[in-house]
Amino acid sequence: MLRIGINAYFPLSGRKTPEVEYLIQLWKDKSSELEKLSKRFDKKIWFTEYGYLSVDHAADKTWELESRIHELSINEVAQSNALDAFYQTWKNSKFIVGGFLWKWFPEGQGHEGYPEKDYTPQGKEAMLVLQAHFC
Repeated sequence: MLRIGINAYFPLSGRKTPEVEYLIQLWKDKSSELEKLSKRFDKKIWFTEYGYLSVDHAADKTWELESRIHELSINEVAQSNALDAFYQTWKNSKFIVGGFLWKWFPEGQGHEGYPEKDYTPQGKEAMLVLQAHFC
């Protein structure tokens, strides 16, 4: 069955460390838009990529954060909260069928040189979120 593929790097909040419940509320607006898209084409949606850097403002414009990665502070709570809100928002969705988490490094190899700020949840607070939602 064909699906609609969308990357989920929606800028939600410019807050340094947005709370989970706040992010869930912000996702509701996007949820409405995505549900309309799904219905319009009569197709389920697959997130071709989603994830959050472990830095301040992690739920904001990721492409801008990446360009300033070396000047941003590590913020594992921002990453963890963003992932938790993501999973809580979509876990019971009838029109979102899954997605690919960006980024997992086999044996910690292959990162861009700043694993403590990178998207990977490995060895960070966000790993507990993954365990809570999937184990």
